[in-house]
Amino acid sequence: MSDAQIHTDAAKMCERALNHVRQIFKGSGVRVDFITLVSQSITSHHINAGTYLELKPVINQKQGAGGKQVASKEEASKQIDQSLRMAVEDKAIQAQIANVLLNRPDQGFGLRGENIALDFLKKEFSWFETCGSCGGSKVSGCVQCQGRKTEPCHRCSGRGLMPCPSCLSSGLMHGERCTRCLGQRFAPCTQCQRSGQMQCRPCQGRGVSTCTSCSGQGRKSQIMTMIPKATTYFEYDAKAMPRHLADMFETGGARLVLEKKIKITARIADDKPNVLGANYEVEFPFGEAVFNVGKNEAKCFLFGQKPDFVGFPFLLDKAVSFSLRELEGAVKDVGSVADIIRKSTKYRVIARAFLLVTKLSPPKAAANLLKNFDIGLSQGTSEKLCLLAERTTAKITQKPRYIGLAAGVLLLAALGWVFYQMGIRGAVAGFLPSLKFDVLLDLIFIGLGGFIIALCIQFAGAGAIRKALGHLIKADQKNALTPRIGSGLMLGYGACVLIAAIMIYLTPQKPFWVLLLIG
Repeated sequence: MSDAQIHTDAAKMCERALNHVRQIFKGSGVRVDFITLVSQSITSHHINAGTYLELKPVINQKQGAGGKQVASKEEASKQIDQSLRMAVEDKAIQAQIANVLLNRPDQGFGLRGENIALDFLKKEFSWFETCGSCGGSKVSGCVQCQGRKTEPCHRCSGRGLMPCPSCLSSGLMHGERCTRCLGQRFAPCTQCQRSGQMQCRPCQGRGVSTCTSCSGQGRKSQIMTMIPKATTYFEYDAKAMPRHLADMFETGGARLVLEKKIKITARIADDKPNVLGANYEVEFPFGEAVFNVGKNEAKCFLFGQKPDFVGFPFLLDKAVSFSLRELEGAVKDVGSVADIIRKSTKYRVIARAFLLVTKLSPPKAAANLLKNFDIGLSQGTSEKLCLLAERTTAKITQKPRYIGLAAGVLLLAALGWVFYQMGIRGAVAGFLPSLKFDVLLDLIFIGLGGFIIALCIQFAGAGAIRKALGHLIKADQKNALTPRIGSGLMLGYGACVLIAAIMIYLTPQKPFWVLLLIG
């Protein structure tokens, strides 16, 4: 690349970086035209890298048929080893394996410890083994008689005697002792002649039967399937790498390619014998840049055409530090909470935090905030800011939410009186297919009551939220500002259960499940 092209690319890169800094610090107490790029020393860097593959066979053996027929298991293992050696040594197969990497969107750059299945190298071999159950004899001991050739007589259950058919096991015929069983009610079995044993029916008295394990073949067909697994490892020229970028290439090499922060020229790794994978020539811009952000100087490193900022100082932490102290005081009831919120949210980053905590928990809101303000704001300040935003929001909505909870409970009590005491519940229960389902009516009342109370809490708290944060969004979007219910929902459901219990106690027509409960 020519020097002129490098200079042009560096100028574009710095322009994008300056616009990003201005966007981040816009609305944070610094005029945009006071944010400037003082100096830069961006240069083009070149390194060599490679993603290499280590083949490991993944072998599965089971009973079955298919694949290439071989003499034995040892021969199948020998064939698998030979196919793996061929994959490493054959140029055509090497190219086919490398293309698995090169055809990926990231071209395989930076992959570490990933397992890639090479289905096109799948091999199957089958062979016959002597059946372990019958030893090749095709027969095995009869399961029914265990080789004894006889089994208990099925007519007398092995007792040798059966109920006398003449007297129907009564011992008497026409009021006199039966002449066949002599009054004993049992006669010798006609099937086994009183021996209690009969010829085994499954094996017909042979003591052996067709081997069920091999279906009488005397041998079993085994199949071994091998699909190579390629494990990746990544190497790069560490000496040519700027020390600030090592972590980026170690943990996010593929991302750098996908986001076009680096340019790579990839080819099959054929410079070393028996090496599988791809080699890369990597080019990227990198250098130091100095910005003026109001009265503060920010030194950092810029990397990539769509630049990443490396080591940018936490200037947003400094800009919002006073407001954070005021919010901490507001949590402790120092000053007017609503006024402090309105004053603090003149900073865009604080306003964003307050809007996020109306929808998300503080940890999730902090993570979202860091995505929007990816430079200048530390993780600790982001987490602290969102926690304070959540607590001060809860402060200004606490009283309205309790009012909403009380209003919801009163409304639910009125609905419960109508539902239980006016006979509506009993009338509805009459349409159920079975009385044992009538408990569902009370569960529906509790669930619906919780929903009503939640709506009352949110409706009451929404006014306080809009008063404190309404200036941050457009007028037609203010209805979206609603407080998270939090512990009020549990209190609401507790009230629902209590109201339902009181109404059931007072109503003369007790639910069926209550009658069962009290016996």
